[in-house]
Order: sequence, then C-alpha cells, then structure tokens
Amino acid sequence: MPNYTTETGAPTRFVDLPSPHLKCTICGGFYKDPVINIKCGHTFCRSCVFNTTRCPVDNSHCDSSQVVVNRLVVGQIDDLLIYCRHGLVKSKDGGWDLSSDSCQEKICIGKRNEHEEMCMFALVRCPYSEKCSSMRKKDLEQHKKFCNQVECRFSNQGCKYRGTHKKVEEHIKVCIYYQCEAFNGSNFAVKFAKQEIVIQSLQEENVQLSMRVKDLEESKSQLKTQLDRQGSMIQEIQQKLDSLHSRLDQTQMSSSVSKRPLSTSQISLADSGLSSSRYSMVTSQRSASPGRSYEKWEMPFQFKCIGTLRGHKDVVWAMTTRKGHLYSAGADGIIKIWSLEHLAKGCVGNITAHNGVVHCLSTWGNSLLSAGADKSVHFWDLDTYQKKSTIVDAHENIICAMAVCDDLLFTSSFAIVKVWDLKTMQLKSSLPSENHWVRAIALGRGKDKLYTGSHNAIHVWEAKEDFEKLNTIQHECGSVYSLAVSKTYIIAGNSVNYNQTIQVFSVETHEFVMNFCGHIGTVTTLVISPSGQFLFSASHDSTIQMWGLEKMLPIQNLSRHQGSVNTLTLHGDFLLSGSEDHEVKVFRYFRMQ
Repeated sequence: MPNYTTETGAPTRFVDLPSPHLKCTICGGFYKDPVINIKCGHTFCRSCVFNTTRCPVDNSHCDSSQVVVNRLVVGQIDDLLIYCRHGLVKSKDGGWDLSSDSCQEKICIGKRNEHEEMCMFALVRCPYSEKCSSMRKKDLEQHKKFCNQVECRFSNQGCKYRGTHKKVEEHIKVCIYYQCEAFNGSNFAVKFAKQEIVIQSLQEENVQLSMRVKDLEESKSQLKTQLDRQGSMIQEIQQKLDSLHSRLDQTQMSSSVSKRPLSTSQISLADSGLSSSRYSMVTSQRSASPGRSYEKWEMPFQFKCIGTLRGHKDVVWAMTTRKGHLYSAGADGIIKIWSLEHLAKGCVGNITAHNGVVHCLSTWGNSLLSAGADKSVHFWDLDTYQKKSTIVDAHENIICAMAVCDDLLFTSSFAIVKVWDLKTMQLKSSLPSENHWVRAIALGRGKDKLYTGSHNAIHVWEAKEDFEKLNTIQHECGSVYSLAVSKTYIIAGNSVNYNQTIQVFSVETHEFVMNFCGHIGTVTTLVISPSGQFLFSASHDSTIQMWGLEKMLPIQNLSRHQGSVNTLTLHGDFLLSGSEDHEVKVFRYFRMQ
C-alpha cells in the first residue's frame, strides 16, 4: 500500500490505493491542501503553486494570488481510509508498515485527529518525571501506580524525596517540611529550604574544589617527573665529572709510580681487572684493622671509588663483614665471599644459600646468618661454609631484616618482629606491629634497646627480658626502609617526602630534630661510623651521601652506581656498597691536602 505524509509530518498509510487523479501534477504526490488555479482550472498543492510559474498541463501562466481551495478534492481526500498512525512502524525501505501489536483502526483522513488524540495506543510521557520512558496511553494508569518518581507535595519548599504514591504518603508523615509547617507555618519550612539550598551550593563548590585539587595533583606529578629527569641529567654530569677526576688521579698516580717501583700488592690489584683500581688497599696504615675501634678521619677528607667487585647475576640486597671477609648476597640466591685483604683476587667462594632472594645477612660467633624470600633463617659455618642448621618457616612472609644482640636474633616481616634464642634456635617472643611491613631493625649503642620501623612509626622496645614496648615515635613520612642509631640520634630513611627522606630524632626525648635533604627517592640503607660522627646513606636515586653528625651538614656525594644502592657496610677506611646494577663498589678514605 502507498505511504503518505501529511503537512505536519505524521506518517500515513492508505487502506486502499487512492485514485491517480488525486495526485498533484507538479510534485507527483497526493494532494496536500489542494487549490485550483482560476485561470487554467487545474488543481495543485498549495505549496507547489508558490514554487512554479507555469502550469505543467497547458503551460499557462500560474498566478499564486489567483487560487482558491478545491473543496471537491478536499472532500474526496478526507473520505480516504487510512490506518491510525499509532499502529505504524518504520519499514526497512523507509516507508510505513502496520504493526500487529498496535492500533488496527481504519479511519478517514478527515477524522484522523479526532481519533488519534483519543487513541489508547498513542505514546505519552510520564506526568511525574522525564526520566521515565515513553509508553502507550493504555498503560499510563498502571505506570502511575508504580512510578517511583512521584514528588513529595512539599517539593516546592525544598523536599527532594521521590517515590511511589504509597511511599510518598508514608514519607509525608515524617517529612521535616510537613513537620515544620505543622509546627510553625510555612515560613519556617521556607527558611529551612533555603538552608538546604545553601548546603547544596556548598556541596557543588566542594566538588569543584576537589576537581581543582585533582588538577593540582596532576601538575605536581608532572613537575616531579621533570625534576626526576633533571636529576638524571645531573647524575650523568656528575658521572662524567667523576670520570674526569678519575683520569686526573690516574695521571697523577702514574707520574708518582714512575718515580718508584710498584709493590707486589699494587701490581696484583692492577692486574685483577677491577674497575677504577687506582689505589692499593694495603698501601696505607688506614686499611681495615680489627684492633682499632673508631675511625681516625681528619677533615678535610673524601672517599674515592678504587674498584668494582663483579660476579653477582642479579640485584645485590645485603652485605656484612667478618674475619677479614666480605659476604654479599641478593636476588640470585648466592652468597659471594671476598677477601678484604686481597680484593684483587675477586670472589674467593660461593654459598648457594636460598631458592629465592636473600634480603639480609648477619653474623654470630663463627656463624653467618642469611634470610629472605624463602621465609627461613640459615646458619653457615664461617670456616667450612657448610650449612650448620636452619630455622624453617621462621615467618609467614618474606623476612625483611634481622639483627643479632648477644645470643638473641631479631627478625622482621609483615606486621611482626620475632625474637629467637640463638643457642636453642627456639622462638623466644613475638613483638606485634601495626598492619604494615617492618622493613628496618636497629639496636641502640648500648644494645639495651631495639628500634623497629614500619609505616609512619618507629617502635622502641627493650632488647632483653620481657621485650616491653617503651614508646612509639609517630611521623608522617611513610614506610621506614632503614634505621641507624647513635648515642645521640635515631635516624630513619623513608619513602614519602620528596627530597626529605631522612628524619633525625633525639635518642633521649624521641622528639623530631631535623630532616636531611639530598636524596631523591627512598632511602634504602643507613650506616653510622664507629665514632658516631659520620653517617652514610644510600637511595633509589643511585647515590650515596655522607653527612657530618656534629654540624648536621652534608660532606660528599658518591655517584658511581647505575641503579638503586641497596646496602652499605664499613670496614676500617673502606666503604662498600651493593646495588641494583649487580655490582659492589669499593670506596676508600683519602685525606685532602
């Protein structure tokens, strides 16, 4: 059946095919508001007359002012039968098809408005809210019974409640606007409504401020990225400067050596293949000496890198010294042994210690202790390097740190520190912490106090007897990754505050003293010299900083690693550092002239 569209755009589908005489000779479609040209007597659509100057039938002149309504044709068109438009759906070819589940009424074109306004299949909107979808008029009453968008009758006074009719009636009984009206008339309700508007305005303002804060955080992140990039550039420049200093030192040493024969130890070191091996570790009386308790470093002085120990296949996480040997371990699960008197020989032994990462090393008597990702503590004989015993599953999680005090071993993991009797290897006590990792342990100089670091806190414990918690030092610097304690200070390396990752507290009062600013990134390890006058710190930023604890000032920056520096140890006049770059660097004290 042919389709047809009215002047208002309403879709139309005829019941029977209309006579072709009812088609306009100008537009070719069925007449819309037909008018007759008085001059030629032909009929056209009114709109078509205004778009032509000649009659397409006899080519006579068409004057739009000389037309009248053709009532005969209008009557014929009004009598044509069509389907109600509320029963039509759009077809694939752009026409209109009759829907089987909609209005099936056949009506005359002249009476379509009368029917379609009353048709129960007409689409209508919910009178309560525009959020509801359109529906058939026959379904409206049922929808109104269950619509949950009905407003409270006090909505004009500020009440925002919406629900079904039944729920609205229940709500009104407790509606504060209704109670206010009953108590003090509508005036009070209006005032209350105004307060609600103010609150809403403040909430919107809060949302805007939150968005502004988010933008500022993004800007902060971008600035930090730029600063990190500049820090990397500075590090590269520092490395180039160190290289130039190294070449200058080599030139000076070559000039000095050419005037006197080399000692056997110097030749051995030079031929060993150690990187930057410019100085012999046995040419000075300041080499490691077990008989001297405190360092004798005289200002001004500096540390210089004199060699690199290579052999680890992955990140170096831990180091310790004992009986003239250096022990290093890390992610490759191997403990490497180096002779501190003959470092030029390279690695002198290996201990295949763990199935996973070794995170910490310590010594007790003639034993080397190692612990890490396998959650166990292993004991090794320092003469034969054979395993003596193991505390299996000492913790439920990775062992992060450990410390030895006389015959006691302290180990830490997630949310707990455990105390072990080294003679019996039995658990002696458990020191619970907050629900955070305990990554750092340190003993006081008198070995009477234990310090443990977790998130935003440093806990102080008795190191013997009942292991009672003495105090908690609160701070807002994030997780504590390293701790060191002198006679005067408790020093913590943290992860949060940018460029302020070392905090200093008083040993006596536990009060905050100051920040050490210099590192860009988490401070992974701290070492205090035996005299307590100097502090060495290492960080994810690949650098080592030396500080004077008397004047609380930085002394030197050492930048020789290509990755995070994870562990430090002092041995006489030598500083050794282990890094993410799989290497151990050897630095030595030199008096400046």
